[in-house]
Amino acid sequence: MIEAIRNIGEYSLKKEGKSVDEPLEILLDNPANRNTKGILFIIIDDEEGEFNYRGVELEEYSKDKLIKYLYKKGTPNGTDITPTAMITETEKTFNIKIINWFKNYNSNKNNKNEMLQNIYFCIKENKEKILQDLKEKSAIENNVISFKVNNKYLGDFEIFRNILVNSATESYYRKFGKISKSENKLCSVCKKKNEEVYGFVSTFNFYTVDKKGFIPGGFRQENAWKNYPVCLNCALTLEEGKKYLQDNLNFNFYGFRYLLIPKFIKSIQKEVQKEIFRTIELQKNPRFGKKEINHLTNDENEVLGLMSEQKNFLNNNFLFYSAPKGFNGAVFNILLYIEDILPSRLKQLFLAKEKVEQEEIFKNCMVATFNDKGRKDGEMPLEFNFGVLRTFFPKISNKRTFDKYFLDIVNKIFTGKPVDYDFLLDFIMQKIRDDFINGYPTKNDTLKAFMLLNYLNELKILKYKKEEITKMEKLILPHEIGGEIKTKIESFFDNFSDFFDNNIKKAIFLEGVLTQYLLNIQYQERKSTPFRVKLKGLKLDEKQIRKLLPEIQNKLEEYGKNYYRDLELIISNYFVSSGNTWNIPNDEISFYFVLGMNLSELFKKEKNNGGKDSE
Repeated sequence: MIEAIRNIGEYSLKKEGKSVDEPLEILLDNPANRNTKGILFIIIDDEEGEFNYRGVELEEYSKDKLIKYLYKKGTPNGTDITPTAMITETEKTFNIKIINWFKNYNSNKNNKNEMLQNIYFCIKENKEKILQDLKEKSAIENNVISFKVNNKYLGDFEIFRNILVNSATESYYRKFGKISKSENKLCSVCKKKNEEVYGFVSTFNFYTVDKKGFIPGGFRQENAWKNYPVCLNCALTLEEGKKYLQDNLNFNFYGFRYLLIPKFIKSIQKEVQKEIFRTIELQKNPRFGKKEINHLTNDENEVLGLMSEQKNFLNNNFLFYSAPKGFNGAVFNILLYIEDILPSRLKQLFLAKEKVEQEEIFKNCMVATFNDKGRKDGEMPLEFNFGVLRTFFPKISNKRTFDKYFLDIVNKIFTGKPVDYDFLLDFIMQKIRDDFINGYPTKNDTLKAFMLLNYLNELKILKYKKEEITKMEKLILPHEIGGEIKTKIESFFDNFSDFFDNNIKKAIFLEGVLTQYLLNIQYQERKSTPFRVKLKGLKLDEKQIRKLLPEIQNKLEEYGKNYYRDLELIISNYFVSSGNTWNIPNDEISFYFVLGMNLSELFKKEKNNGGKDSE
């Protein structure tokens, strides 16, 4: 991964015209988040050595002025590297990040700068007035505090530029009150001997040496360079690579974020790599005229489709992470790292998606679409993406989180590892039963579940128990059964033969179809569906399934609307041929039953009994 990030950093440095010999622009952080609209500048004038406070100005934030703002994040509860700071609470930020910065700098006997001393005295003397002005100018949107002296930004002064560069590079070897560096040693990244290598280079904060257990070889922090020696040039290049990842290859993923880190084989020319990165940048550019693109995730800027079209001269690595204090914050947790995914594998994921989406039952299942404000703005046919999986492994459900299971199955889908069928059905039925018990429609979630099973089956990673049900010979239905219903049923079972591979499942599914017909008639007659009580909250077993068929028939006869004798005869034939003992789990019984309920319209006759509608 480190080698791939370094490679990305080299590309970005060349593209942006930056150099490790002039590290200032590489080391800068962006002080803004998505809500930042403006920068609050404390205005100070120097009139012949007398520093006077002139007020606070609000200036519109511009990414093009990062070198002017000169921001570099410091410690969470301390000062930043320069007196430019992101506002959390105005008074707290001003005291800790601004006043304390000048206080700490001037209290160091090794630091002697008249201008910085005068600024400190000026803001101390005008503290209450400055704080009042900052509060008045603070907008609802997040702001940033910085300085202008004689109408010049911090970045216009050499003293501040040097402070940033020196402090940032010093952090590569000075931490925890220790110094970890050595001379004339090999860098573990570029594999070259360098004048100096450092031991505290942590591109992402998942590599730390703040605890003894993290330091092999004697638990001495000053010897950390022996574990992971990095030269200054590589440290800066990795820093640039990290920024490029943040800006261009950082994506949403159903409550998570992930970095897509492409790693090219060494023989590939730089021009080929550059062309791929340029295409990614265009793909994410809102001004780029995008064609209709299939997505596997909920991020409209997703580039997985693009990467699936590449040749197998690169690997795609996925780093799923949480950064509760921001991308560059003190905490960066890796939740999942998926490596070495070839473009050809991504192509398989998209081909499987296209295959299952072509099925009419999914095309005809319309799901709501929502705008940026979370309001419904239309409908579209059901499509497969990882959101379908997330439906059954939500972030929070009944005060539990299912993130771990969700990411585990995501990993298996990308890497082609088997997904346990029974485990999946357990969670599927939990969700569908919740829908049913709470009176919500079950159709969308049931079809999402069936789509997910079909998708995994298409990828050949759906793992069944070893003790599978004995396959039975295909049942030849009696000739006296009506041709239309028989044709529809046989066509459906043939189309999904991998799932309807025995007569038990077929009988259960069709009984679900018949049950829905009864519920429709009950609702027409009574505006209620009392027969739902018989379904036991969709916690069904073999005994209940066998018991339901005569009860449904009796109810249909009571209403005088038993239009489904052909279907009942088919179900009876499947029951008889399925034997006396079913080796099938209750979750699977319940799933096939509710699937039949929600696909009942597929088998409905248009007219029955003298022109009366069948439902």
